[in-house]
Amino acid sequence: MKTIHFIVPLLFVGFSFMGAQVGIGINSPNANAGLEVTSSNKGLLLPRLSLVSTNSASPLSAHVAGMTVYNTATNTSVPANPVYPGEYYNDGTQWLRKSSWNDARMITGGSITDPIALITADAVAETASNTTLSTVSFTLDRPSTVEFSANVSTRYTATGSNTTPLSDGAIKLCTVNFQFTTAPAGVSTTAFFGDHSTSYTNSLSAAGTATGDVYLNPYSVANLPAGSYVLIVRGTVLSGTAFRIGFGGGTRDMIQIKATALQ
Repeated sequence: MKTIHFIVPLLFVGFSFMGAQVGIGINSPNANAGLEVTSSNKGLLLPRLSLVSTNSASPLSAHVAGMTVYNTATNTSVPANPVYPGEYYNDGTQWLRKSSWNDARMITGGSITDPIALITADAVAETASNTTLSTVSFTLDRPSTVEFSANVSTRYTATGSNTTPLSDGAIKLCTVNFQFTTAPAGVSTTAFFGDHSTSYTNSLSAAGTATGDVYLNPYSVANLPAGSYVLIVRGTVLSGTAFRIGFGGGTRDMIQIKATALQ
């Protein structure tokens, strides 16, 4: 009987802990937390293990939503689902890597250096004219979300002159966008993306009116596979009359490409 009396209180104690919050290093854990860890000189160490791929539960026996681990392995044997060292969580069907500031890198841009020297081109009447403004080569070592942005100035002047204001009154259409000329399989090298277009009509009422700069801001975000890329920034113009356009002659031109690893 003594043994029974000794075990029963312990069972009641066990049940009381199961229904309450657990605190480590704190006597009164937060009422909304199942577990609260407090320390001024120690951290929380996640389980460290080697994942095989994002679509494989291994070394776990199954995908479990909410599971969090620190992966120590680099495994690219499954190209579509590679894993790299870092913290991963499971959504019930796959492993997802937690991105951090360290995962974001600036491929180009991020400074105040003018990336485009003045480029001029004569547009023939009623004929679209394409001009390559900049070429950027880069390599992604893992699948990434890549952000493309630019701020490109345009100047509209009479044909054959960088200073003579226009006086034809015709609408000038201009588009700046991006295009890959080299990319891994499955990524288009013919499609334009990030288009930003504007129209310009000069003033006929004031002789000698300065044309000034009109800025275009192409922008796009894409999820891209690992591999080597060559990107061009392209300007396209069209008008019913001939004119000269200058790209990149402003003081606020900018081209920026930023990549954040997905896995």
